[in-house]
Amino acid sequence: GCTNCHDGLLFTDLQYHNVGIGMDKPNPDLGRYTVTKQDKDRGAFKTPTLRDVARSAPYFHDGSVATLEEAVDIMLAGGKPNPWLDRANLKPAKITPEERRALLAFLRSLTEEGELKAPRLPQK
Repeated sequence: GCTNCHDGLLFTDLQYHNVGIGMDKPNPDLGRYTVTKQDKDRGAFKTPTLRDVARSAPYFHDGSVATLEEAVDIMLAGGKPNPWLDRANLKPAKITPEERRALLAFLRSLTEEGELKAPRLPQK
């Protein structure tokens, strides 16, 4: 499920996974493979945090998805098929429309309202 990769305080495992985004292009972005040269890293990108995800559109490493709803639907479908898809961590999930609405509401709740201001430090 989602928590295979989006877990912990930051809702990320800080690891690299191929979810298929951009792998259907004529010249796919090879992701982590360009650094490691290991086939398992083809198309793999670091799992982003879900903190403030409602404000981080467009989505995925290439900005190819405009809405949070569309991004969620891609992930619920198990990503986009390709030979290097991370099938160990990403599987299709069948959820009801009500569960989908609840998931989207939860993701939106991870958005911090207001501004974080730097603390005022003592002056000598």
